[in-house]
Amino acid sequence: MSPNCPGQDQRYWKPEDIFFAKCPFCGDEIEFWKDEPTRVCPSCQKEVRNPKIDTGCAKWCKHGDECQGHTPDGAPPAS
Repeated sequence: MSPNCPGQDQRYWKPEDIFFAKCPFCGDEIEFWKDEPTRVCPSCQKEVRNPKIDTGCAKWCKHGDECQGHTPDGAPPAS
């Protein structure tokens, strides 16, 4: 993330930008941050997509891939 990117700057986050979601595989809770595309479940070790992914300005910014290190849908940036 660029240090000048207000869209993903954690200083502007709200409490609900960090949340828990149930693992669809085992039902355990997984902590997500709004900008994380996936997390590994601590119980079953399966990769789980963030159900509330919010990449903010990366959705429209032409430098979003570079800034986030992934595209808004969670895929790696194109080479």
